[in-house]
Amino acid sequence: MCARLTPSLFLLSLLLLLSCSKTRNVLMTPRLEEPGVVKLYYDREGDLYPPELHVSPHYFYLEHQRRSMKQRRRTADYATLEGALTRHDSLSQTLIREKYRLTGTDSVRLFLRLQRLLQDRALQQMEASMQQLGNRHLVFLIHGFNAPNPDADYYSLRRTIARQLNRPATFVEIYWDGLTDMGDNPITAGIWGKAQANSAKVGLGIRYLLSRVDARTNITILTHSLGASVATHALFNPLKWNRRFQEKLEQEYKSTHIPTPHHEKVVLAMLAPAIPGVNTFEDITNTVPLGAPLSLKKVVVGYNHYDFAVTKGGLFARSFGSTALGADAKQEVQKTLSVLRRKAPQVQTAAVDFSYRIKADSLLRKERRHHRQWEHGILFYERNPQFQFFLQQVFDR
Repeated sequence: MCARLTPSLFLLSLLLLLSCSKTRNVLMTPRLEEPGVVKLYYDREGDLYPPELHVSPHYFYLEHQRRSMKQRRRTADYATLEGALTRHDSLSQTLIREKYRLTGTDSVRLFLRLQRLLQDRALQQMEASMQQLGNRHLVFLIHGFNAPNPDADYYSLRRTIARQLNRPATFVEIYWDGLTDMGDNPITAGIWGKAQANSAKVGLGIRYLLSRVDARTNITILTHSLGASVATHALFNPLKWNRRFQEKLEQEYKSTHIPTPHHEKVVLAMLAPAIPGVNTFEDITNTVPLGAPLSLKKVVVGYNHYDFAVTKGGLFARSFGSTALGADAKQEVQKTLSVLRRKAPQVQTAAVDFSYRIKADSLLRKERRHHRQWEHGILFYERNPQFQFFLQQVFDR
């Protein structure tokens, strides 16, 4: 006798099928340039976009290939800049050759030369801004997973941070493919695992750029959510991945060859970091070349016991891709700070609790429940009364 599909199971199956049929990768489009701000756009492979070029979605998502979405996603070219520009979008390739005077090269060398030129341009923009401001300080802003349009968050953060600084700094806004749920439930959208993998590859792309920034430059990196994974891969080589993906990072993405930052001072500040703390920072001394001095001088963690995203509903912070550090699950924050003190005692550490939307010290225990911060967005962390204290820890105020 055949079992009947209950209405609830039927609806769940339908939701999963519909969610699988949508495009979840993010095609970047250039934003308005602003003084004192450098905006960099990375695809899921950690490659930089040409800022003047609007890549055709038709070729980026391989829509010209008459195959199912599932089949297209399994293709290595799917939602990659290199695939679109070198193998599919001939019009954009022609425009790139003209714009950057790239002649007489095959498609592989064309893309490699293009990436080098885009990095040169980004470095020139940073250097020009720092010289104009008279301050060798770069502040990187890195958004998290499922955040395809962080523009307003970045704008607000810049204004708030600028009030904390004694001297103006150059801001570097990172836009990366942390995927998008397209308005669906992130759980059923199936993007979390892929976004985690993207974060490592993008982090290596940023590391390569940082390796070419003048060593006299001070660097502050402020991240939100999965942006912490991007930043940590830019600073050292975490070995938390399964063997297959770890080997891929080392062999295909050259994680053991790209030099880690060598600057006078690097500060890492993480809001609701969607990463495991201990498993990540156990490898903080895994620099490149191996044994190279660690430029990281301070780590600041902003955690939240009630954030619905990093606690995964309060039940699974340590499971399904650990986000234990941001949730402080089973005292992950203190355990992580202990690891840092043991592995890198020269690194200063601080932790800030964002669990309540108001200063809850004077409230009775039963009253505090009504003021818990459940929200995960950057905006809500910036509005939290602890944010000013967080920035003071980051910028030594």
